[in-house]
Amino acid sequence: MPAATPARPLRQQQELGWLLFYEPALSANGKRSCASCHRPQKAYTDHRSTARAFRLAASLERNTPTLLNATDQSRFFHDGRAGSLSEVIESVVTNPREFNTTYAAVARQLSQSREYRRRFRQAFAAPIGEATINQALIAFLSSQQARNSPFDQYQRGQAALPEPALRGLRVFTAAECGRCHPAPAFRDDQLHPVQTGLLLKTPGLRNVAVTPPYGARGQHATLAAAFTDAFHQQATPGALSTTDVQDLTAFLATLTDTTSLRLRPPQALPALPALPDRTIGGVY
Repeated sequence: MPAATPARPLRQQQELGWLLFYEPALSANGKRSCASCHRPQKAYTDHRSTARAFRLAASLERNTPTLLNATDQSRFFHDGRAGSLSEVIESVVTNPREFNTTYAAVARQLSQSREYRRRFRQAFAAPIGEATINQALIAFLSSQQARNSPFDQYQRGQAALPEPALRGLRVFTAAECGRCHPAPAFRDDQLHPVQTGLLLKTPGLRNVAVTPPYGARGQHATLAAAFTDAFHQQATPGALSTTDVQDLTAFLATLTDTTSLRLRPPQALPALPALPDRTIGGVY
């Protein structure tokens, strides 16, 4: 894939990526956007067991992962099949069950807008296309970092943690949770055999308290259910008591950073003749 021309201000790339994140013109029907499944007010998840598909009545097979701190990962998707965010974006844009379109179609659509043409020139000195669309979205995601949770402040000596959370930290350490969920990202970006024949990537634990349900299929409604499933029972040296589960939940709540809640959608998107009345962020 050809690289977009760099050397333009990162802020312009991020602002363009912010618009594209909410842009339904990236989907074939003009009704889906990145924000359809990755909602900032829900820490870039959707709180569904599995994400909605392009056909409104259908769903995908996997739970929506958060996009906070996404740019420092080395594997993407639950099965780790993508090695870069560009691969992820390409998969979403072209997948018939997600955006169901092509970059050529998206570029034709966006090129109808004088404002989009101007913004792409300013950000990349390059035309609208796969490389510049991907790079703009990645630039926006690079600004969505959440590393100022109560636990981070505790680590820096700026705040104390409540006693239940401190007990939970001790449980986290004793249960060797850090083998797969090491700080600071609380994920190892490795694949693990969660069941026979199924390897899945370790999910990060940052903001986990506000991103239910849990599991690659959203099969666990609560953290307690996830802690005590067959995989975690096998991976944990000893069984967790009810109190352990409560304290561990209290500790994980201190990994919550509400950075994404401050993000607001654009008040308007650049005018497109073919989609004059499209909904910012998509319809569904």
